[in-house]
Amino acid sequence: MSTGPRMSTIDSSGHSMSLSRKISWMLISLFIVMGVALAFIVRFATVQYNLEITQRLNGSIAMYVAAEEQLIQNGVHNEDAIKRLAARAMVINPTVEVYLLDKQGHILSHNIPPEALLQKQIPLQGVREFLQPDSARPLLNLDPRNPNSSKAFSAAEVRFNDQLEGYVYAILGGKTYELLVKDISQNYILQIALASIVALLMLSFIVGWLMVRTLTKPLKKLTQDVVRFQNQITGRKETSSRKRNKSKGDEIMVLSQSFAEMKNKIEQQMNQIKAADQNRRDLISNVSHDLRTPLASIQGYLDTLVIKKDRLSEEDKQQFMATASKHCQRLNQLVSDLFELSKLDSLAIKPEYEVFSMAELMQDVSMEFKHLCEANDITLEVKVPDTHCLVSADIGLMQRVLENLISNAVKHTEPKGQVTIMLSLKEESYHMIIRDTGCGISEQELPHIFDRLYRAENSATSAKNSSGLGLAIVKKIIDLHSSRIKVTSHLGKGTVFSFELPVVSEPAMAS
Repeated sequence: MSTGPRMSTIDSSGHSMSLSRKISWMLISLFIVMGVALAFIVRFATVQYNLEITQRLNGSIAMYVAAEEQLIQNGVHNEDAIKRLAARAMVINPTVEVYLLDKQGHILSHNIPPEALLQKQIPLQGVREFLQPDSARPLLNLDPRNPNSSKAFSAAEVRFNDQLEGYVYAILGGKTYELLVKDISQNYILQIALASIVALLMLSFIVGWLMVRTLTKPLKKLTQDVVRFQNQITGRKETSSRKRNKSKGDEIMVLSQSFAEMKNKIEQQMNQIKAADQNRRDLISNVSHDLRTPLASIQGYLDTLVIKKDRLSEEDKQQFMATASKHCQRLNQLVSDLFELSKLDSLAIKPEYEVFSMAELMQDVSMEFKHLCEANDITLEVKVPDTHCLVSADIGLMQRVLENLISNAVKHTEPKGQVTIMLSLKEESYHMIIRDTGCGISEQELPHIFDRLYRAENSATSAKNSSGLGLAIVKKIIDLHSSRIKVTSHLGKGTVFSFELPVVSEPAMAS
């Protein structure tokens, strides 16, 4: 962005201008340019007017001088006569300077000091044009005392025996006239002009400011309303309009940026709504399928008990009831997980942060799976430091994460396998790792394991009773804690899940 003298969106203090200030400065600049241009036009017109008046009033001076006496006779000029007649002309008009020219325009005589004459010959084209009866006015020609300027003049032919002998050439505004005009300009006209320009600028500034303020007030109000609505959509805190204009620019720029930001935000929300709607459809389809299976099994076993209750042994009845109860538990687990996931999706569950020992929590949760691992001949190993390993998180949600990850690892690990739970310090964070030696996950399926109701094709048979929502719940909880769940896996070698939580110092727990 340029910082030159031309108008820009940045003022001298480095802050962006508001629209009203920009327009005000543009109006002032326009008035200044128009004022300067008008001054030049008026000055030019005034000069031309004065020249024409001067030439029309004094245009016959040269004719009177030429008619008074014979100034040139057979190529010889009368020096005394020209001096005498020039002096008479100056009595009539003190600013007149009279020259006697030959037929080629050479100066033969004049009434000014000899040392003041700079030009020896006068161009005759203007003189001949002046002598035409229908010539336009004003006509300007060379001033012998100032070769760089042209002035109003008067001219007349000098004849003898009806033969052209030369010309009388009179400058109507000579040196005396120039000094007089300059003196008047410095002492009076200039002061009036400067005062008029200052008054005009002040008046134009006041009128322009009031006009711009009136015109931009609705736009400013609209900008404030749009920005307020934008803050509601984006969740941004309110900022003052002055601070906002300094950071973004004028009202039009703020409107443009706000519109673009809201457009992106609304498009993002629309995509999220579409994705959520598709997920809802998929979830309903998958849930209906998963609910149908246990419900059908429960209904089948109960119908069998009702129909064949007299023909079934007591042992068969107990087995049927146990199987129905097992399907009821799975159904209850699926409904419970769906309810928990829906609350996480709607942000109804918010983490209640507290400082606790992550090492102790990992030890406690691992004890819940000790008997299950022993029953399946799986080695469960816990590696945590001896220190407190303090973190700030929701202890209930972190327990749910560990339970889901360890349960998932145990279900997908074959007998003689191993599940390892590790906690280590990594820079300013604690690194939680759950590793198993199970069947692993293929690269094609790895990006989808956190999707709802997704089960990898190579899942262990023991995982068939899973709701398929455990990892989705884990990801939601980790996201709520501003962390990220990572996973690496190799088919036939096992899977590793990990996430991080920031370190909390000892004094924080004491407080």
